[in-house]
Amino acid sequence: MKPKTWICLALWLLVVGCTPELDVTVDPPQRIVLVTLDTLRADHMSAYGHPIQTTPFFDSLAEKGVLFRRAYSHSATTKPSHSSIFTSLYVMQHRVESNTLVLDDAYTTLAEMLSDAGFKTAAFVSVDAPLSGNLNQGFAKWDQFRKNKKLEQKSQYRSAGKTVDAALEWLETIDPSDKVFLWIHLYDPHRPMKPPRGHLERVHQMIDEIGVERYDAVLRGRGIPTDQRTYAEVLEYDAEVLYADTEVGRLFNRMREAGMGQDALWILTGDHGQGLGAHEWFGHSKQIYNAQLHVPLLLWFSEVGRPIEVEGIVEHVDLLPTVAGLIGTKTEQIMPIQGRSLVPYLNGSSPGDPKRFSFAERSRYAEARGRRKKKGNFEPGARYALQDKRFKYQLFTEGEDEFYDLEADPYEMNNLIGVEELANDREPMLEALQELIRTLPTGVEAQTVSPEEIERLRALGYIQ
Repeated sequence: MKPKTWICLALWLLVVGCTPELDVTVDPPQRIVLVTLDTLRADHMSAYGHPIQTTPFFDSLAEKGVLFRRAYSHSATTKPSHSSIFTSLYVMQHRVESNTLVLDDAYTTLAEMLSDAGFKTAAFVSVDAPLSGNLNQGFAKWDQFRKNKKLEQKSQYRSAGKTVDAALEWLETIDPSDKVFLWIHLYDPHRPMKPPRGHLERVHQMIDEIGVERYDAVLRGRGIPTDQRTYAEVLEYDAEVLYADTEVGRLFNRMREAGMGQDALWILTGDHGQGLGAHEWFGHSKQIYNAQLHVPLLLWFSEVGRPIEVEGIVEHVDLLPTVAGLIGTKTEQIMPIQGRSLVPYLNGSSPGDPKRFSFAERSRYAEARGRRKKKGNFEPGARYALQDKRFKYQLFTEGEDEFYDLEADPYEMNNLIGVEELANDREPMLEALQELIRTLPTGVEAQTVSPEEIERLRALGYIQ
């Protein structure tokens, strides 16, 4: 792609901010369920090629839904990512650049939009601090885990099963004919991992069935080390993915038994991924390789009834205009939104001008005295990423940039920033990325969370 074309694409992104009029051939959903699973990287799900079946329920929905192969988060951190999902704005626009910041109430969220459209809204989240601070806008019911010091709780979050139980208890109070928007956030498989024994045993059994050598080779191909400690944690990670998938399936089946299965839209995604030891980093936040940005995305609508796979690039910001397009309402935000409706895919077609790239930035935490770089999530400077189907450019304000050929090197292990033969591909992406950063409108400055929430973030490992 020529330089001028890339820059035009970046500028085009800035003026698209509205939901286009769509020829929707499906009836509006009466129930909308958004499920976000924390730290869920796509390639550890069987639907995305993992060699063991960690997501049998997700796979069953994909057989009658729209599966997006190239869906990306805009941040590798929980609150910034969810803020983009709920506002259809990039992180540098809504300004929630870390879990320590608060989304300003000037923004209109997905829940507020649906509440105004007559939906009963409820959220059940498995952890408090990373999701605190105005993400509850628009929810008539907000149910979150709170650590009770008086009870000397050891857990920093509640399990998927307990969160689903809380949601099911609320659903019993709802008339099946009511319009409902339900958000379920599951913290599994985030650290500290504690999978049920049966699910961990099942993971070991599946690995034995396909052969340990094959499973190890898959991990090494993704840049994941197979030393004893990392390997044990990766197996726990897979077991927690399996457990979370099981609990989402339980919620789905119970809603269907209660008469809430028809006219229903389910949106299943991860807020971001997890390094699992690749690039010498097990976690997220600090890095924005695709191990942290490539997320699963499935739209299951009761009226689709057939498998549809999408290879085009989509982003988290596309979810709000998709819902708006389905229920026939306009999006209202304090600045132009960045997403595009995915409704045409539900109709078996595609947008007339599909998205050609995705944009992300790294979260920002302040440097603490005595912080050890390898232990903490702090790294000086900002990092931004722009990618299309072929290439990815990472711009780093404190150090050397990085450039990857995703077709040849999907796990970004071979930095091609200095390869002269790729200059005609690399330089236009850099110019487009710089132009995007320079021209994106930014919104209200985010405020910092309370000292108590800072301490809870520290207990979860976000702040050292």
